[in-house]
Amino acid sequence: MYRQIFKVIILFFITSFLTEGVSKAQVIGHYKGDESKLYAETKQFTQFIKRFNNEEDMNGQPYSSGSYKFRELTMRKKYLEVLFDGENSNLTNKLKKDFINDVNDKKAPKFIEKHQGGYFAEVETRYLYKGKNINVTLFLRLQADSLGYKWAIFDVYSDMLQDLHKNDKSKKNFLHPMSHEIDFMNLHRAFRDPNEVEDYGVNGYEIDYLSVLFYLAKSGDLTFVTVNNVKFHVFQIAGWYFSVEKFERDSYNSGWMISELMPLKNEDMDVWTRHVLHKDQ
Repeated sequence: MYRQIFKVIILFFITSFLTEGVSKAQVIGHYKGDESKLYAETKQFTQFIKRFNNEEDMNGQPYSSGSYKFRELTMRKKYLEVLFDGENSNLTNKLKKDFINDVNDKKAPKFIEKHQGGYFAEVETRYLYKGKNINVTLFLRLQADSLGYKWAIFDVYSDMLQDLHKNDKSKKNFLHPMSHEIDFMNLHRAFRDPNEVEDYGVNGYEIDYLSVLFYLAKSGDLTFVTVNNVKFHVFQIAGWYFSVEKFERDSYNSGWMISELMPLKNEDMDVWTRHVLHKDQ
């Protein structure tokens, strides 16, 4: 009798152990089975777009545009749910849900069209300027070209470049209106102090910092060193702005993911774009 009870107890523990083992083997976090492929790292920004649109399967194999799976919304919803930075508390569940429901609306789904503009790259770079390391932010966008498309630099921001043209707005030097009568010989005064030379420009003129960057590079004063970081700003989805960055973590929440997200009205798009480009400073 005692021997039979002992066998039952042993069998119970063995069964419990095996059941727990099988359960753990099937579960990844709170997700089951081969959905682990769904949570695999999004390795490239192009893959981010394909997952955002549901244009490839969980193994990374592209769907043909004629396949019923291409941009199918049920699978797309699962992809969208794993494309957020899970460590950003500003990306609340409600915000993410509103976004997913909007872009995945059955009647009017919204996709990222790779060659229709509406997004650009922000590239943090490092240069040597007169023997010192400086950081320069380049902004690039895809541009149609005879061979297809190419990335082209359309704007730049750097504290160093800004400081080169820092001017005391309270000082307003000017050329006398009768300067033409002396053949503008007083121009020597305009260029005597480099810190005040901007005073002599026409009202409302804007510094073209990209041309300044190119000039410094051509003159040899500026030497490119490396790329430090890359970030994408997406304005293509009507009603929304979001950024995409790469996170390297030892978890499924890694790779290229949405790092910032906010509703954005069309009338506010230019203002926010200028903010991203440091034009509102």
